[in-house]
Amino acid sequence: MGLKVDSSFLRFLTMGALGVRQVAAELKGRGFEPIELERYCTSNKIWATKVKRLRLPDLLCVRTGLRVEVRAKSDLKIRMSDAPNNPDRVWDAGLRDEDVVALIACVNGASSPRTAAGAVYFTARALRDSAAQSKLGPPKSASEGAERDRTWPAVIPSRPGRVLSVSRDKLVVMMEGDGAPARKQTYTLNGKYAYVVSDDRFAADITILAGAPRSLADLNAYRGNAYRPLDQVGAASAMDRYAAVKALRFRADLHRHALPALERVLDSEHEVRVVLEAAGSAAVLGSTKGQERISAVLWDDASTEMSMEAILILTELKTAFARDQLRQVASSERFHGDERRQAAIWGLGKAGLNSYSDLVPLIGDVEENVAYHAIVAFGPDTPKPVIEMLVGILVRDEPRSASAASEALRTIGTRGVLECLVEAEKTKAGNTNWVVATIGRLPPEMVRAYLKGTPLLDRLEPMLLLAADANWLANEEAATDIAFLHKQGL
Repeated sequence: MGLKVDSSFLRFLTMGALGVRQVAAELKGRGFEPIELERYCTSNKIWATKVKRLRLPDLLCVRTGLRVEVRAKSDLKIRMSDAPNNPDRVWDAGLRDEDVVALIACVNGASSPRTAAGAVYFTARALRDSAAQSKLGPPKSASEGAERDRTWPAVIPSRPGRVLSVSRDKLVVMMEGDGAPARKQTYTLNGKYAYVVSDDRFAADITILAGAPRSLADLNAYRGNAYRPLDQVGAASAMDRYAAVKALRFRADLHRHALPALERVLDSEHEVRVVLEAAGSAAVLGSTKGQERISAVLWDDASTEMSMEAILILTELKTAFARDQLRQVASSERFHGDERRQAAIWGLGKAGLNSYSDLVPLIGDVEENVAYHAIVAFGPDTPKPVIEMLVGILVRDEPRSASAASEALRTIGTRGVLECLVEAEKTKAGNTNWVVATIGRLPPEMVRAYLKGTPLLDRLEPMLLLAADANWLANEEAATDIAFLHKQGL
């Protein structure tokens, strides 16, 4: 894992991942076929091993070639992070004029951030053309070359309402619809362009009524474009080549010609990130050559970050070859104490192959971070035979393994888990103390409904009072705050 628990950083990552997912869903609903171009942009999993990737937008439509960079904002603004003295980190690095930036509002929910239903879209060209009107904020840290916020002038209403009139100089709206008294509001545009017309309705904090960029992006204008990735595998730009080789695995209509093209890339390409992505696409199409290249990078310690990238690609492949490679990494002495082992285990679980039986031997591993990843990698689709394996560990009553199995079963948390545990308690095969304790950690409503009228429920009731959704002090936030206070005892 390598990183200390940092709730604020995790929340920031979660906002970004949810924002990308929501924009992808919106694009799909509008007829596009988006894929994740920037690996892991839809995930909030934190890895200490940093993979230096090509600077790419988050999403690519494999049918039209549209590329979209997504920015989730807790306070919606036309704002981009910028490091003016670092060419790799300027606000528009990696963006072509025709690429689109999606800005989506994201607010803190009770347990997780929550995105708006729709994003606001601008072309990179529109933002570049109006960049002179934007302002740079202070550095975000004291380090040299620290990023700063670049913000364009914009009108974002704090209340919902309706547009009354729009002229060259001003925008008049009626704030209404939120239960507060209706109120007319006039915005002086001062060179900003209106993005609404009379009678348009708008929502609070998620709509941009006007701004310095000349117009919003017209996504419909992209729908008629035809993306030809086979023509781009030899492009001058490494970013274009990368996008092309990644897109090919998702273009079933091109698969007959894609494999020879991808294998030629493996022979001629010098950019290792393009090579590895081409190998991933080739492997999807059944290429032994692609599999061999992934394996070679995976087991090459000369570049830990590219080896890590190979593991993440294997996680996406979900093939017998991928499972074999990930299992080897998970069990190899060579990777003990290495985060790549944790990544392989993560990939075998719900984030990748759903090969849950491979996780069972690892839940009590002597490396705590390995055990943690194996436990949390179980998903609600864990099949009954694997659940029974975990219950079998409980009744054997070896403390480390039993506690790990209990947590894994709690993580799965399904009715199937409850049924297997109750059956184990009935048969009394082995020590059932851990079995009863684990039932007491499952959702109280499910347990009470399933065991209604049984003596076992009477035994469990005291434990159910401590469940997170039954005891206000048992939820994660309260437990964290109380533990923090306990440390302040000097």
